[in-house]
Amino acid sequence: MKTAVILPVLNPDEKFTNFVNKLIESGFEDIVVVNDGSSADYDHFYDEAATNEQVVVLKHEVNKGKGAALKTAFSYLADNRLDIDVAVTCDGDGQHSVESMKDCLKAFEEHPDSVIIGGRDFDSENIPKRSRWGNKISSFVYRFSCGIKLKDTQTGLRVIPASCFESFSKLAGDRYEYETNMLIEIVNRNIPYYEVPIETIYIDDNASSHFNPIKDSMKIYSVVLRYFFKFVISSITSWVVDIGVYAILEFALANAVTAGTRVLICTIASRVISSICNYLLNRNGVFKSADNVKSTVVKYYILAICQMFASYALVFFFTRILHVGGVLELIVKCVVDLLLFIFSYNIQRKWVFVNKK
Repeated sequence: MKTAVILPVLNPDEKFTNFVNKLIESGFEDIVVVNDGSSADYDHFYDEAATNEQVVVLKHEVNKGKGAALKTAFSYLADNRLDIDVAVTCDGDGQHSVESMKDCLKAFEEHPDSVIIGGRDFDSENIPKRSRWGNKISSFVYRFSCGIKLKDTQTGLRVIPASCFESFSKLAGDRYEYETNMLIEIVNRNIPYYEVPIETIYIDDNASSHFNPIKDSMKIYSVVLRYFFKFVISSITSWVVDIGVYAILEFALANAVTAGTRVLICTIASRVISSICNYLLNRNGVFKSADNVKSTVVKYYILAICQMFASYALVFFFTRILHVGGVLELIVKCVVDLLLFIFSYNIQRKWVFVNKK
């Protein structure tokens, strides 16, 4: 198995040189370093690395971000190194050990064509509190919004099969949000992935990191939550269609049929049209499902019917148990429907519109 190591680097220090030397001493023969627009003051670190025949240094004239650096490396491998079977992405500042890299590569040998993700233990004592809680929150958000089940969502140590080089070189995002897009791409394409426990290393409380806690976190969460936001917008749009169709039919049939018949026709017609609208928006705009229409339509309406009866049953149950009515009954219904809405999002993502491999 021919392996390449990808190191995106910005303004390095001696830790970078030491890490490159460790990689070479450990037998890694293909190391792709990407100089992401470092100041000229740091050129000697790259020049020294390039003296090794195992190292190729690629350069961005200006700083573009870690994501852009990874894409440059993937593009280089896809275009120039067809002999490479797999690439290991890692940080060039010593945050990942060579032993952890080898553990991940061993896992890849056991699960070929999969993506292997090195997961740090955030419950260990040497983890800064902001990193520990930040990762716990992000793990929950990733799992809820995208179905990504990882203990460590921000790790830079990943083993990527060559079959992904070209597609990963074209993903959106130039900075830290790019790594999130990688995870989403893995889930959307149903690429198998496995998380391998790795050594947790924090040097000087991670002082060398170029991660901006506010700016970069906002970009990452905007990427992760965009599917749920799209789902919300789809639902609001469908509700507007429902009300609009009902109003139009109510006006058109005002003098044509009895009040009871008119309400029944308007309700059925508006619900059918709005549900078709919601189905199309969710299939094509939210989840971008490639499964056949027949299968997803059947699942969608099974879920819709179950959700309707669940809403009725739960509202009936809680209003009787709590002995409430009027405004309080309306509040109960709003709470129940909100929970069912969140439940529906996850069922649609995991069952209705899941992309089969």
